[in-house]
Amino acid sequence: MQAENSNRLNELGITAITFDLDDTLWPCAPVIAGAEKVYFEWIEKHFPKVTEKYDLDGMTSMRKELLNVRPELKNDVTELRRLTTAELLKPHGATDADIAECMRVCLEARQLVSLYSDVQSALEQLSFHYRLGSLTNGNANLQSIGIGHIFDVELAATMSMPAKPAADMFHTAFERLGVQAERVLHVGDHPENDVAAARNIGCKTAWINRDGLTYPEGASPADINIVDLNELVAMAPSIPSK
Repeated sequence: MQAENSNRLNELGITAITFDLDDTLWPCAPVIAGAEKVYFEWIEKHFPKVTEKYDLDGMTSMRKELLNVRPELKNDVTELRRLTTAELLKPHGATDADIAECMRVCLEARQLVSLYSDVQSALEQLSFHYRLGSLTNGNANLQSIGIGHIFDVELAATMSMPAKPAADMFHTAFERLGVQAERVLHVGDHPENDVAAARNIGCKTAWINRDGLTYPEGASPADINIVDLNELVAMAPSIPSK
């Protein structure tokens, strides 16, 4: 594959690559489950009357209910959790400092991801030839995770920067990377939020399918289909030996 595809990305005119994060660079479900557990245990320790009334599923339901009332909060999952936390804890005497500490503990646990085995090496190799950016609808922090130094741009959805598939995050990334959309390859696992959204604004696209899924019938296909980032590295020029 290396010999056959060694110039594929250059043939596509790629000068920058942007990546989704959750389920693209690491599995999302385990880290979210871990963060939820830490969140619940902190509340149980400091505000036990809350956990006498709500289990973890009940707290999750509260967030969903708030999201139904304020759908714009889908653009800022941190603010959604903060508001729900305040609703849970303030009736039991919590201060703003308590809420901030609960959020700090939860967000710290949220950064305890386990990268897929191909990720760090592949990113380092790709960064030799291309400027790299990350675009996430979540609240992972690449600096805390330990791979922020590989990226030139790191963006996350906020109330002022709507979540994918909105185009805002993509356009901000292109501006900061100093590239035109047609020179960018966007890599992600989500057919709508990643592939369709990037294609609609002129990017080249790569669908990463780590779990052998079937692409949705009728959806616009990606330019490239890969099972891991090593396949992407094989499509890039070789790194010159020293």
